[in-house]
Amino acid sequence: MTTQTTNTDLTESGPFRSPTFIGITLAWFAVVMGLSINGYFETPDGVLPIKMPIFFMIPPIFFVLALTMSRSVANWADKIDVTTATSLQSWRVMGFTFLILWALGELPLVFALLSGFGDVATGVYAAFATVKVGERKASWQVSARRVIYIGSVDFAVAVGTGLLSAAGYLKLYEGEVSAHLMTAFPMVMFPVFVVPAFIILHILAWRGISKA
Repeated sequence: MTTQTTNTDLTESGPFRSPTFIGITLAWFAVVMGLSINGYFETPDGVLPIKMPIFFMIPPIFFVLALTMSRSVANWADKIDVTTATSLQSWRVMGFTFLILWALGELPLVFALLSGFGDVATGVYAAFATVKVGERKASWQVSARRVIYIGSVDFAVAVGTGLLSAAGYLKLYEGEVSAHLMTAFPMVMFPVFVVPAFIILHILAWRGISKA
């Protein structure tokens, strides 16, 4: 008689199907969503929101620490193909939402324009780069790294303009709305969950490129 055991260790299961990975991701999502719904990140209009940048920095920092300190996490990360990590960045075209909200008068121009077009540009480029990366065409590593560079600059600009716009420092004209909407649910889920998730994908892609 033989017995089967289900191994939930990150080193044994498929990268994104690992019960451990799924459990951690769901727990992380539940925590930030619960805080968001309860208004934890909401900041009065015109005040610099401090909690959001802290929360979007924590997951990537913990992930890097886990990569360096845990063999299981490192082995799990090595199983993720660069093509997958790159292709997932194409979802960033959803940043066009910011442009729509600006058109509706819900977000300020500077933040919506820079973050919206930055996300769309990253997503579109990632879609084209995925083809080259997937087929391992000449200079595929350059294309994969370029997605990381463009995406990282986009996040830096989006976070910077978002914080300053929420505080009202980047208003172009009197009466323009601030980016206070980004501190309230559901939009706050972008900076506190979506952004760090994509940053972690950048880290995974960079690791895969370096080991290729």
